[in-house]
Amino acid sequence: MNEDNNKKGPLNMRNSSKDYSEKRDFIRMQVSTNCQIQYKDNEFVATCLDLSSKGALIECEAAIDVNSQITLVINSGSEDIPPLHAQATILRIVRQTEETFHYGVSIDQYL
Repeated sequence: MNEDNNKKGPLNMRNSSKDYSEKRDFIRMQVSTNCQIQYKDNEFVATCLDLSSKGALIECEAAIDVNSQITLVINSGSEDIPPLHAQATILRIVRQTEETFHYGVSIDQYL
């Protein structure tokens, strides 16, 4: 192994380790609760599949573009706890079926 490879190896391992720990800074809670996506002048029924303090995974039948700004309303499932309202950005889209999409969203601001 030459000296250049030696230098790159540990550096890459440190970066990978750092990336891994950063991804674990926010705990993702697996949920399956009703939510609404407000986009432009429309409101779409959706399901929140997982949630962290910085983002969520949302399942919805509406087609919305990446980088779209949305308002997300996630129901708590309890009448005693109000729903979560947040401004969010769609970061990625994965088509699940012909009619269903999974949206990875970042929560930009709690309302």
